[in-house]
Parts: sequence; structure tokens; C-alpha cells
Amino acid sequence: MKKRKSILRLVLLITFSFEILIGCAATIERKTDESASISSDYLDEDVVLAAFYMEDGGFSETRYYPANIINREITDTDKEYQVVSLVGDFDVAKGEKHWTENVILESHPASKNELEEDQIVLFTRAEDNLAEVRWNRGVISSTEELYKNRVIIDYIWYLNKEDESDRQYNVPVENIRIIE
Repeated sequence: MKKRKSILRLVLLITFSFEILIGCAATIERKTDESASISSDYLDEDVVLAAFYMEDGGFSETRYYPANIINREITDTDKEYQVVSLVGDFDVAKGEKHWTENVILESHPASKNELEEDQIVLFTRAEDNLAEVRWNRGVISSTEELYKNRVIIDYIWYLNKEDESDRQYNVPVENIRIIE
């Protein structure tokens, strides 16, 4: 009888342990699924996207770079911000200061459910390290391949799309930012 009680206790202990482990695993899986649906931003909170190059070019030609605003008050600056570039490439040096009205104060990485045709977005053709690349504006012209995590973006000179040099790019969703 004593041996039987010991075996019963052992069976109950093992069963109880499995239930705890299964419950913990389900909680971890649920938290992982929830966090996967919320995209984390690779740009720090105080980083804006500022135009440094081709500001007088076509709509999509303007190039936006991750930057910090030097002056937050624009009342005395004729609506221009002074910004400093956080990254560099062949057109803009890292640390370069610039005055511009063309600053995107808030944006976030796109998710598939946010993307619609005719929506103005920021996109890059870079393949990695999205926190250190330049961005261009474009207009989504097709979401037919959204199931493949890709959309077609029009690179345009004018919003009326009446220029012969307009072109299209097939862009992965992770290379798109939503302008808020």
C-alpha cells in the first residue's frame, strides 16, 4: 500500500509538472506570436527622415536620410529645420548639416495590412541595415503580389504621373515605411 501511494504521488507530480511546462510553453508561444505581429522600428525614437539631396528634383527623386534635428523650434527659421545626417553615402556625408523644410517627423515600418494602391510611401532598394539607408517617396501602384510580401511602387517625377522617365520597382514590404 505504501509503495502504491508513492507511485501515485510520483505519477501526480509528473503529470502536474507536464501541465506547468505545457502552460509555460503556450504562454511563450502566444507572446512570440503577439510580438511578431507588431513590427519593431529600426530607427531610434528621435530619428527623423530629412531631405538632403535632390530636393528640387522630381517627387520620388528627393532623397531622405536618417537625421537628427538640431533646432526643434522653427518659428524663427522660416519653417526650416536644421538637421544633421546620421549616415552617409556618395551624395551626403555622415554628420553633414543641412537646412530643409522637407522633414518627415514620423514614420514606421510598413505591415502588409496597411498597404493600399495609390498610397504614398517611403521605400528603399537597399538589401540590409535599413537604419542606415536613404529613402525615396513613391506611390503604390499594385498590391497583387502582397501575398509574396511585395508590392509595385511607382518612382515618379510628378504626382500626375505624366513623365516619360517614371519607372516601377517591385519592393519587399520590409523595405517600405508608412508616413504618419
